[in-house]
Amino acid sequence: MNQHFNLTRFGRLLRKHTAEHLPSYAMGTAVLAGGVLVVLGSLTYLSHRPLERELQLILFLFGLLAAGAVFTSSAFAAVGTPRSAAPALLLPASHLEKYLVAWLWSLPVFMVVYTAVFVPINLLVLQIGNQGRPYEVYDFARGAREWLTPLLSYVLLHSVALWGAIYFQRLQVIKTAFLLFGSLVGLTVLNMRVLKAMVPATGITLPFNSMWVGQNELHVPLTLPEHQQQLVLLVLPLVLATLLWLAAYARLTEKQI
Repeated sequence: MNQHFNLTRFGRLLRKHTAEHLPSYAMGTAVLAGGVLVVLGSLTYLSHRPLERELQLILFLFGLLAAGAVFTSSAFAAVGTPRSAAPALLLPASHLEKYLVAWLWSLPVFMVVYTAVFVPINLLVLQIGNQGRPYEVYDFARGAREWLTPLLSYVLLHSVALWGAIYFQRLQVIKTAFLLFGSLVGLTVLNMRVLKAMVPATGITLPFNSMWVGQNELHVPLTLPEHQQQLVLLVLPLVLATLLWLAAYARLTEKQI
Protein backbone atom coordinates (compact mmCIF):
# COMPACT_ATOMS: atom_id res chain seq x y z
CA MET A 1 0.00 0.00 0.00
CA ASN A 2 1.31 3.44 -0.93
CA GLN A 3 2.35 5.30 2.20
CA HIS A 4 1.65 8.74 0.72
CA PHE A 5 -1.68 8.24 -1.06
CA ASN A 6 -4.14 5.40 -1.24
CA LEU A 7 -7.54 5.99 -2.84
CA THR A 8 -9.43 3.68 -0.50
CA ARG A 9 -7.83 5.19 2.59
CA PHE A 10 -8.39 8.69 1.25
CA GLY A 11 -12.06 7.91 0.61
CA ARG A 12 -12.54 6.71 4.17
CA LEU A 13 -10.84 9.83 5.52
CA LEU A 14 -13.00 12.06 3.33
CA ARG A 15 -16.20 10.32 4.48
CA LYS A 16 -15.10 10.56 8.12
CA HIS A 17 -14.36 14.28 7.79
CA THR A 18 -17.68 14.90 6.03
CA ALA A 19 -19.71 12.99 8.61
CA GLU A 20 -18.05 14.81 11.53
CA HIS A 21 -18.24 18.32 10.10
CA LEU A 22 -21.39 18.26 7.97
CA PRO A 23 -23.69 19.69 10.71
CA SER A 24 -21.36 22.63 11.34
CA TYR A 25 -20.87 23.14 7.60
CA ALA A 26 -24.65 23.14 7.09
CA MET A 27 -25.08 25.70 9.86
CA GLY A 28 -22.32 27.83 8.35
CA THR A 29 -24.04 27.64 4.96
CA ALA A 30 -27.29 28.84 6.51
CA VAL A 31 -25.47 31.77 8.15
CA LEU A 32 -23.81 32.55 4.82
CA ALA A 33 -27.16 32.54 3.03
CA GLY A 34 -28.62 34.86 5.66
CA GLY A 35 -25.69 37.23 5.37
CA VAL A 36 -25.92 37.35 1.58
CA LEU A 37 -29.67 37.99 1.78
CA VAL A 38 -29.23 40.80 4.32
CA VAL A 39 -26.48 42.53 2.32
CA LEU A 40 -28.19 42.29 -1.07
CA GLY A 41 -31.61 43.13 0.35
CA SER A 42 -30.32 46.11 2.35
CA LEU A 43 -28.46 47.61 -0.61
CA THR A 44 -31.48 47.12 -2.86
CA TYR A 45 -33.77 48.73 -0.28
CA LEU A 46 -31.44 51.70 0.27
CA SER A 47 -30.94 52.33 -3.46
CA HIS A 48 -34.66 51.84 -4.28
CA ARG A 49 -33.72 50.00 -7.47
CA PRO A 50 -32.21 46.70 -8.59
CA LEU A 51 -28.47 46.38 -8.12
CA GLU A 52 -26.37 46.95 -11.19
CA ARG A 53 -24.60 44.00 -12.70
CA GLU A 54 -21.12 45.37 -11.88
CA LEU A 55 -22.13 45.81 -8.23
CA GLN A 56 -23.44 42.24 -8.17
CA LEU A 57 -20.05 41.04 -9.37
CA ILE A 58 -18.24 43.09 -6.71
CA LEU A 59 -20.49 41.73 -3.96
CA PHE A 60 -20.08 38.18 -5.23
CA LEU A 61 -16.30 38.51 -5.26
CA PHE A 62 -16.09 40.28 -1.91
CA GLY A 63 -18.30 37.70 -0.22
CA LEU A 64 -16.38 34.83 -1.80
CA LEU A 65 -13.03 36.16 -0.61
CA ALA A 66 -14.20 37.14 2.88
CA ALA A 67 -16.13 33.96 3.65
CA GLY A 68 -13.56 31.77 1.93
CA ALA A 69 -10.67 33.27 3.87
CA VAL A 70 -12.41 32.65 7.20
CA PHE A 71 -13.40 29.09 6.26
CA THR A 72 -9.97 28.16 4.88
CA SER A 73 -8.15 29.65 7.86
CA SER A 74 -9.98 27.18 10.11
CA ALA A 75 -9.20 24.16 7.92
CA PHE A 76 -6.26 23.06 10.10
CA ALA A 77 -7.36 24.46 13.44
CA ALA A 78 -7.05 20.94 14.88
CA VAL A 79 -3.28 20.92 14.37
CA GLY A 80 -2.74 24.45 15.65
CA THR A 81 -1.35 23.41 19.04
CA PRO A 82 0.42 20.20 20.10
CA ARG A 83 -2.32 19.29 22.60
CA SER A 84 -5.18 19.52 20.07
CA ALA A 85 -3.10 18.09 17.22
CA ALA A 86 -2.77 14.59 18.69
CA PRO A 87 -6.14 13.17 17.47
CA ALA A 88 -5.69 14.62 13.98
CA LEU A 89 -2.08 13.54 13.56
CA LEU A 90 -2.72 10.04 14.91
CA LEU A 91 -5.36 9.27 12.27
CA PRO A 92 -4.28 6.31 10.09
CA ALA A 93 -3.79 8.42 6.98
CA SER A 94 -0.88 10.21 5.38
CA HIS A 95 -0.22 13.94 5.59
CA LEU A 96 -0.98 14.23 1.89
CA GLU A 97 -4.41 12.65 2.32
CA LYS A 98 -5.24 14.91 5.26
CA TYR A 99 -4.04 17.91 3.28
CA LEU A 100 -6.13 16.97 0.22
CA VAL A 101 -9.29 16.59 2.30
CA ALA A 102 -8.89 20.13 3.64
CA TRP A 103 -7.94 21.41 0.17
CA LEU A 104 -11.01 19.85 -1.48
CA TRP A 105 -13.45 21.17 1.10
CA SER A 106 -12.00 24.68 1.23
CA LEU A 107 -11.50 25.25 -2.52
CA PRO A 108 -13.75 23.42 -5.02
CA VAL A 109 -16.51 22.42 -2.58
CA PHE A 110 -16.64 25.85 -0.97
CA MET A 111 -16.76 27.64 -4.32
CA VAL A 112 -19.64 25.44 -5.51
CA VAL A 113 -21.58 25.92 -2.28
CA TYR A 114 -21.00 29.68 -2.20
CA THR A 115 -22.09 30.05 -5.83
CA ALA A 116 -25.15 27.88 -5.23
CA VAL A 117 -26.07 30.15 -2.31
CA PHE A 118 -25.35 33.54 -3.89
CA VAL A 119 -26.87 33.10 -7.36
CA PRO A 120 -30.47 32.18 -6.38
CA ILE A 121 -30.57 34.72 -3.54
CA ASN A 122 -29.29 37.42 -5.90
CA LEU A 123 -31.95 36.52 -8.46
CA LEU A 124 -34.67 36.49 -5.78
CA VAL A 125 -33.67 39.94 -4.48
CA LEU A 126 -33.59 41.33 -8.03
CA GLN A 127 -37.06 40.02 -8.77
CA ILE A 128 -38.54 41.29 -5.53
CA GLY A 129 -36.87 44.69 -5.65
CA ASN A 130 -37.21 45.51 -9.35
CA GLN A 131 -40.47 47.49 -8.88
CA GLY A 132 -41.24 47.03 -12.55
CA ARG A 133 -37.79 48.21 -13.66
CA PRO A 134 -35.57 46.17 -15.97
CA TYR A 135 -32.53 44.59 -14.37
CA GLU A 136 -29.47 42.64 -15.46
CA VAL A 137 -28.41 39.48 -13.66
CA TYR A 138 -24.80 38.60 -13.06
CA ASP A 139 -24.20 35.02 -14.13
CA PHE A 140 -21.43 32.92 -15.65
CA ALA A 141 -22.95 32.37 -19.09
CA ARG A 142 -21.29 35.29 -20.88
CA GLY A 143 -17.85 33.79 -21.23
CA ALA A 144 -14.67 32.98 -19.38
CA ARG A 145 -14.14 36.51 -18.04
CA GLU A 146 -17.32 36.21 -15.94
CA TRP A 147 -15.92 33.42 -13.79
CA LEU A 148 -12.16 33.63 -14.39
CA THR A 149 -11.57 36.72 -12.24
CA PRO A 150 -13.42 35.36 -9.17
CA LEU A 151 -11.80 31.97 -9.64
CA LEU A 152 -8.22 33.25 -9.87
CA SER A 153 -8.78 35.72 -7.04
CA TYR A 154 -10.07 33.02 -4.73
CA VAL A 155 -7.40 30.52 -5.76
CA LEU A 156 -4.69 32.99 -4.79
CA LEU A 157 -6.37 34.00 -1.52
CA HIS A 158 -7.08 30.36 -0.70
CA SER A 159 -3.40 29.46 -1.00
CA VAL A 160 -2.46 32.32 1.34
CA ALA A 161 -5.16 31.42 3.87
CA LEU A 162 -4.31 27.71 3.77
CA TRP A 163 -0.64 28.44 4.34
CA GLY A 164 -1.53 30.72 7.25
CA ALA A 165 -3.89 28.12 8.71
CA ILE A 166 -1.02 25.65 8.98
CA TYR A 167 1.84 28.04 9.76
CA PHE A 168 0.21 29.98 12.63
CA GLN A 169 -0.95 28.23 15.78
CA ARG A 170 -3.58 30.73 16.92
CA LEU A 171 -5.57 33.65 15.46
CA GLN A 172 -4.86 32.37 11.97
CA VAL A 173 -7.29 34.77 10.25
CA ILE A 174 -5.92 37.90 11.92
CA LYS A 175 -2.26 36.97 11.57
CA THR A 176 -2.63 35.91 7.94
CA ALA A 177 -4.54 39.08 7.05
CA PHE A 178 -1.92 41.24 8.80
CA LEU A 179 0.90 39.47 6.96
CA LEU A 180 -0.94 39.69 3.62
CA PHE A 181 -1.70 43.41 3.82
CA GLY A 182 1.75 44.17 5.17
CA SER A 183 3.34 42.30 2.28
CA LEU A 184 1.14 44.13 -0.24
CA VAL A 185 2.09 47.53 1.21
CA GLY A 186 5.77 46.62 1.29
CA LEU A 187 5.69 45.29 -2.27
CA THR A 188 3.92 48.43 -3.50
CA VAL A 189 6.46 50.76 -1.85
CA LEU A 190 9.39 48.68 -3.13
CA ASN A 191 7.92 48.59 -6.62
CA MET A 192 7.51 52.39 -6.71
CA ARG A 193 11.04 52.99 -5.40
CA VAL A 194 12.57 50.68 -8.02
CA LEU A 195 10.59 52.29 -10.84
CA LYS A 196 11.47 55.78 -9.58
CA ALA A 197 15.15 54.84 -9.63
CA MET A 198 14.87 53.53 -13.19
CA VAL A 199 12.48 56.17 -14.57
CA PRO A 200 12.34 59.34 -12.40
CA ALA A 201 9.16 60.56 -14.12
CA THR A 202 7.17 57.51 -13.04
CA GLY A 203 3.80 58.20 -11.41
CA ILE A 204 1.96 56.07 -8.87
CA THR A 205 2.15 52.49 -10.13
CA LEU A 206 0.83 49.32 -8.58
CA PRO A 207 2.74 46.03 -8.85
CA PHE A 208 2.02 43.95 -11.96
CA ASN A 209 0.11 46.85 -13.50
CA SER A 210 0.64 49.48 -16.16
CA MET A 211 3.46 51.96 -15.49
CA TRP A 212 2.49 55.62 -15.73
CA VAL A 213 5.21 57.94 -17.02
CA GLY A 214 5.04 61.70 -17.42
CA GLN A 215 5.40 65.08 -15.78
CA ASN A 216 2.97 67.39 -13.96
CA GLU A 217 -0.58 66.37 -14.91
CA LEU A 218 0.38 64.48 -18.08
CA HIS A 219 0.98 60.76 -17.60
CA VAL A 220 1.08 58.11 -20.30
CA PRO A 221 0.56 54.42 -19.46
CA LEU A 222 3.25 51.96 -20.50
CA THR A 223 1.93 48.43 -20.59
CA LEU A 224 2.44 45.05 -22.20
CA PRO A 225 0.45 44.03 -25.29
CA GLU A 226 -3.02 42.87 -24.33
CA HIS A 227 -2.42 39.17 -24.96
CA GLN A 228 0.80 39.21 -22.93
CA GLN A 229 -0.86 41.11 -20.10
CA GLN A 230 -3.72 38.59 -20.00
CA LEU A 231 -1.19 35.76 -19.92
CA VAL A 232 0.62 37.34 -16.97
CA LEU A 233 -2.64 37.89 -15.08
CA LEU A 234 -3.56 34.26 -15.70
CA VAL A 235 -0.23 32.57 -14.99
CA LEU A 236 1.01 34.67 -12.06
CA PRO A 237 -1.83 33.82 -9.61
CA LEU A 238 -1.61 30.13 -10.49
CA VAL A 239 2.17 30.04 -9.99
CA LEU A 240 2.00 31.90 -6.67
CA ALA A 241 -0.90 29.73 -5.48
CA THR A 242 0.95 26.53 -6.39
CA LEU A 243 4.05 27.63 -4.49
CA LEU A 244 2.00 28.52 -1.41
CA TRP A 245 0.09 25.21 -1.57
CA LEU A 246 3.40 23.34 -1.67
CA ALA A 247 4.73 25.45 1.21
CA ALA A 248 1.58 24.71 3.22
CA TYR A 249 1.95 20.97 2.63
CA ALA A 250 5.62 21.09 3.57
CA ARG A 251 4.69 22.87 6.78
CA LEU A 252 2.04 20.26 7.56
CA THR A 253 4.58 17.43 7.22
CA GLU A 254 6.64 19.12 9.97
CA LYS A 255 3.79 18.89 12.47
CA GLN A 256 4.51 16.44 15.28
CA ILE A 257 2.81 15.49 18.51
